[in-house]
Amino acid sequence: MLRARTFGTRLWHVALTLLYPPRCAGCDAPLDGAHPCFCRVCALTLVPIARACPRCARPLATGAERPAPCLACLVRPPRFAAALAPFEYGGAVAQAIKRLKWGQDPQLATGLGALLAEELARAPPPFLAPDLIVPVPLHPRRLRAREFNQAAALAFALERSARARLPALRIAPRLLARLRDTPPQTGLGAAERRRNVHGAFAVRRAARLRDRCVLLVDDVMTTGATADACASALLAAGAASVVVLTLGRAMT
Repeated sequence: MLRARTFGTRLWHVALTLLYPPRCAGCDAPLDGAHPCFCRVCALTLVPIARACPRCARPLATGAERPAPCLACLVRPPRFAAALAPFEYGGAVAQAIKRLKWGQDPQLATGLGALLAEELARAPPPFLAPDLIVPVPLHPRRLRAREFNQAAALAFALERSARARLPALRIAPRLLARLRDTPPQTGLGAAERRRNVHGAFAVRRAARLRDRCVLLVDDVMTTGATADACASALLAAGAASVVVLTLGRAMT
């Protein structure tokens, strides 16, 4: 019976692929094999982060094989233990995130979440064995307006793609709550961003966090203020550690 169901599921996916072939996450053109998520033209605009601050994922210039934390992290260490992002924010990555966030197309998260799962599989030791995936939450008012949380969509797709390698990994989409509908961070400086989100998050069912390593997922990191506020709430509720994974990292 299980084999029959598996075979039926595969046939269903094949049929869906024939009816609705995969399309570029950046421009919606048919995929041409250049990249799993992006067409040949959009793939040219991707800027992979080859070397970054291990603490905040800020892209760094070439240098030592093992990069040290950047000056900003040395002066003001974030509460999260490490951060990782596969791409600089810009080009097709920025377009994909905007389409996911504002285009009301959560299906885009499937391929992008698979990219995050690949990044997690190559990640350094702090990311080896997370226990829980927690997406950065939206305030209920904003969630009603947008109809879905793009960070949660990425987190669910990541969990599905990573399941074979990390069968014990679980997603907790409602563990972290946003208490205030904070103004958008766009245009704010680092200090203003920290003030804007200070105390904006709280944990539900803290017992699930005790001694757990949390993988915090979001679409993009700019200064890290939101991730830092989330990590503060998670650690205060009993998490052992928090690491952050985003699709893009802005050059700040």
